[in-house]
Amino acid sequence: MLTLRAHHLLCIQGYLGKGYSKAFVKNMDKVVDSLKDTTLIKVISKVDDICIACPHALENDCCESEDKVSFFDTSVLETLKIKVNNMYPYGILLDIIRKNLTLKSFKEICVTCTWFSYGYCERGCFYAGHSSQT
Repeated sequence: MLTLRAHHLLCIQGYLGKGYSKAFVKNMDKVVDSLKDTTLIKVISKVDDICIACPHALENDCCESEDKVSFFDTSVLETLKIKVNNMYPYGILLDIIRKNLTLKSFKEICVTCTWFSYGYCERGCFYAGHSSQT
């Protein structure tokens, strides 16, 4: 089982092996490589299995940018219609992303993210067959 912040469900879709540091990339590679359709994911809204190697993670299970990432998490939970602290097989989460995430909602959620301007997540969510473009 993995624990993932809700917004990291979108980040993973566009992940290309880049990140904040070598340790972060190594950990992200490990998380992404472990994802199979049957992998159980506990969706949370605090420091998760990706954040543990992030230089922005704080000791109190928060992020330096907690207000911003909390907005991302809340917005993803509402858009995807999933519940925090619930467990889902990763394949089901991919189906939920395809069904509920639109390009418009993606942009509304992610526009303030540091990574947004690179376009990785947008390409991963919409142009790699993961979701609808409406």
